[in-house]
Amino acid sequence: MMKMITALSLVMFLFLSNGCQNKKKEIAPLYNQKFDSLFNAHHSQDLFHGGVVITHSGETVYENYFGLANRGWNIPFDKDVKLDIASVNKSIIAALVLKAAEEGRLNLEDNLVDLLSGFSYEGSFHPEITLHHMLSHSSGLPDYEGVAEDLKLNQFLPFKRLRFTNEDYVDFISKIEPINTPGQQFYYSNFAYHLLPIILEETYQKPFSKILEEKLALPLGLKNTVSESENEVVISKLANAYNYQDETGQWHQNLFIDLSLGRRVFSTASDLNRWAQAMDNPGWLAAESLNLMQQNHQAEIDASFSYGYGWVVIDGENKSRMVDLGTKKPYIIHGGSTEGYKAMLININRGEYVISFLSNVGNRTDEIQLAQQIVNLLNI
Repeated sequence: MMKMITALSLVMFLFLSNGCQNKKKEIAPLYNQKFDSLFNAHHSQDLFHGGVVITHSGETVYENYFGLANRGWNIPFDKDVKLDIASVNKSIIAALVLKAAEEGRLNLEDNLVDLLSGFSYEGSFHPEITLHHMLSHSSGLPDYEGVAEDLKLNQFLPFKRLRFTNEDYVDFISKIEPINTPGQQFYYSNFAYHLLPIILEETYQKPFSKILEEKLALPLGLKNTVSESENEVVISKLANAYNYQDETGQWHQNLFIDLSLGRRVFSTASDLNRWAQAMDNPGWLAAESLNLMQQNHQAEIDASFSYGYGWVVIDGENKSRMVDLGTKKPYIIHGGSTEGYKAMLININRGEYVISFLSNVGNRTDEIQLAQQIVNLLNI
């Protein structure tokens, strides 16, 4: 009798397994057709040059690469070409802070002024700002709009070309007027997230690039995810970024940004997709840390925003005026834009779907609109 049950169980397993595999085989061509049509249309109008990866429950259902990584040498995109992920790096920075907390090196209630006690700076920081406030954009720290008027010219280009040591940057930020006292307001602060890598470097006594490599990229197999803060270092297979100028009718390579600013991270659509999947798999980070990243910390501050640690958080209870993809399923999302690079990373319904794409044609790529179109085609 047991042998019969075992045999029946095996038959059922094989039936279900083959059914799932056949379903995937049926779905894949449908996705390929839909998304090829979408991305070819965008690419043909020069609205997208880069890479896209879409996964369903960890399985890749669409991956493709379009256009040119380097227009001067006519070099096309492929899966190993890296781009600047811009503010998508906030989820990575937040995770590294949480990793340090798990190791007992940091505590989310640590005060910024204590963490910066080894630095000399002319300005000041509110004594009650904590790591939690910085991670959740509720620190009251300013953003780029707070810099001097002469540094705002040409979309902040004079500011972005400044070169800072850690001490210089701490001093620079300390002298900018804060927006509010901590815990009172959601205010998106790049400066808060620029200070976090400096704190990590002080904590580990290593460059951020090494911390990223040793603590995150290697353990998670993100072979094409790197950071660099020295412009003299050549990053292998790095795409140039471009903006189209209507006045000249030509593409112009993105303007120089000093890499010492904010610890830039470079990656691929494939690596980013794998990174977003880590949000549903306790192991590298503990379940408690993952929950903190994906929990809305703005609920009692401002109901019109919903932000965790490095992610915008959208579900039935939490909405945000920052983005609406048009799906009723819960999701976490973050986009990024900097000098010709565009980035988008979305995890829908705890890994049911993960969408990642990177582009290098500046404002020609509308990352929010493209994400909405992808979600619409997924019919979710």
